[in-house]
Amino acid sequence: MLNKKQLKLFSQDWKIKKAYICLCFFIIPVFCLSQINDKYFFKGNINVNNNGIDWVPLFSRDKPSLIANFSLGKNRFSINPLIRYELEGLQPWGVDIWWNYKVKHSGKLNFDLGGVLPGVINQNISVIDKNLPKTILQPWVSAIVNPTVSFAFSNAFKLSLSYYEIIPLKIVNKTQLEHGRVIILSPSIKQFLIMNKIFLNWIPIIYTVQIEDTKTGIFSAQTINIGVKNFPFSISTVMNKPIYFADLSGKKFDWNIGINYTFALELVKPDNN
Repeated sequence: MLNKKQLKLFSQDWKIKKAYICLCFFIIPVFCLSQINDKYFFKGNINVNNNGIDWVPLFSRDKPSLIANFSLGKNRFSINPLIRYELEGLQPWGVDIWWNYKVKHSGKLNFDLGGVLPGVINQNISVIDKNLPKTILQPWVSAIVNPTVSFAFSNAFKLSLSYYEIIPLKIVNKTQLEHGRVIILSPSIKQFLIMNKIFLNWIPIIYTVQIEDTKTGIFSAQTINIGVKNFPFSISTVMNKPIYFADLSGKKFDWNIGINYTFALELVKPDNN
């Protein structure tokens, strides 16, 4: 719990973090895109669902949420903001700025180097002061290192192995995680067509989660997405089930259903000559 003095210090610290996040979110992408001479892409997916799920069970919300993924870049380099909100009261859940560079992106064996800087996830913290709200949102700010290796067996099937090392940028309370790691094995399966224009995407994964020095949890999860080709709206569901929950905290079996809005644009930088 936080007293009034701690809350004031926390508020000042959070203002600094917000300025840092704005710097990463606006200035750096503008600089990167200013180096592009011709075409680049901007695409995204906005998902509204009945239950916000995170691959780390502790961070799942168990409440209706909005999850927005965006990606902008060109060729090998992209910047991929991930924004999550709880719909009840429109409370910020988290903001992650993902960076990705395709080190090798031709042939069967490919390698990507990615990461998050910064990654912010908000936690509800109790406050012991009658003049203040009972709880506040306290941000845990981290960086993530994320190398990924993938192998294409054919045009219809690819297998990827991703490693995520979570590194806190600052410890703000005793309950904050000091380090963690996630490993995800995910096949990429060609889209199924049902009745001409109706498509089905199935994305199964197996992954492990280790928090600090606890035992490693093993999970299976899948995302199913159904929609109409060349139509921006679709329906999706995520199901997450532990094979071995180990010492982790949070909900074991989890699932949701949601509506997606997807877009993809190809933009051209004006020629000043």
